[in-house]
Order: sequence, then structure tokens, then C-alpha cells
Amino acid sequence: MTKVPILIARSIGVCLAICAIVLMLINPQPENNLPEGFFTPIIAFEFIQTPSEVVQFFQVSHPENYIQGMLLGNWIDYGFMTLYSGLLACIAVIILRINGTKTMYLALLFCLTMLAGDAVENYQIYRIIRLYPFEQVSMADELHWLNVFTWLKWGAIAATFLLFTPFFLSGKPFHKIIGLLCLSCFGLSIAALLQHGILNEIFALNVVVLFLCMIIFVFTFKQKSVRN
Repeated sequence: MTKVPILIARSIGVCLAICAIVLMLINPQPENNLPEGFFTPIIAFEFIQTPSEVVQFFQVSHPENYIQGMLLGNWIDYGFMTLYSGLLACIAVIILRINGTKTMYLALLFCLTMLAGDAVENYQIYRIIRLYPFEQVSMADELHWLNVFTWLKWGAIAATFLLFTPFFLSGKPFHKIIGLLCLSCFGLSIAALLQHGILNEIFALNVVVLFLCMIIFVFTFKQKSVRN
């Protein structure tokens, strides 16, 4: 019953891991140019808030190379977003087929939401970068919509993991750990929304760990092992 979505999820998981490694190699490294509390450039830019932070972001040794790295990573991210949302959609289908949890239909809707939000977020990032060198230009509208769609994406991810929580908490020890991480992810999303800075990085790190757990889950999945 779950064989097809499991096989699809495993294929997506491998591609997702490869794509993540490629993005890690392509996205630029910090050069003392990030807003306070941030240490990952792409995360900092997604959650960037003011024009002065944008200007500071590109005050690096080789801004043109930095921009090219950001733009290339931004294009590759369209594939990455398709993969991670597809992985979560497969897991939602797996849970639905195992125990018929109707909230998984909502999770599938959130998967579409995070994909759409990430796509528009990337477009806004592109629009802001193309304004460089930011002389006598207004980026208030671009930053506003970047913030809206960034949180639409991250909020949908956190909400999806929250919907997964009961399933994982009722499983074996490893699945319970995943369930606790799902809970902490949702809590951190609220905290990061209220307090800009290091909490955004911690929240993003929680999400990264959860995606790693999801890949491990689909490769170690045995239906009889999910329940005690």
C-alpha cells in the first residue's frame, strides 16, 4: 500500500541530498557582512529586513562574485524547493495510507503552499539583487514581499511538521525523536517570527535536521516498525 510513495520518496531523498550539497558549495560564505545573529548568508538574506542590511550584505571583498553565487544558487533552489516539498508530500501520503489521518490532506496543501511561497521568495531575492549597487533606489516593496513569502514558505514547512507530530510520537524511539523535533520546529517558528536574529538560524537548522531525519525515515521505513 505504501510501496510506491516510499520508492518515490527515496528517489527524491537522494536527489534532495545531492542538491543540498551543490547549494552548499555554490552559495557564498559569510564575510562579516551579515545582520546580527546570522551566520548563514542565504538564511540571512531570506530574513533580511532593512535596506541598510541589504547594502551591508554586499559589502564584501568581491561583490560581483558574491552576486553571481547568490543568483546561481537562487536558480538551483527552484529544483531544491520542488524536491523538499515533494518529499514532504510523499510522507504525507505514506501517513495517510497507514492510518487514514485526514489532516494529511491539509499537509498536502501546505506542501503546495511552501512550494509557491519559495518560488515567489526566490523571485523577490532576484529582484533585490538586480538593484545592486543600490544607489538612489527604493527597495521597500521588494523587502516587504520578500518577508511575506519567506514566512509563507517557512510557516508552511513548520505547520507540515506539526501535522506529522502525532504519527511520529506514536512510533519507535527514533520516530519519537522526529516527533519531538517536529514540535520544536513549530515552536521555534513562532519564536523566530517574534524575535529576529539567531532564532531564525536555529529554526532553519531544526528544519535541516528534520529533512535529514525524513530521508533516513523513508530509507529505514518498515510499516510494522512504525508502531509499538
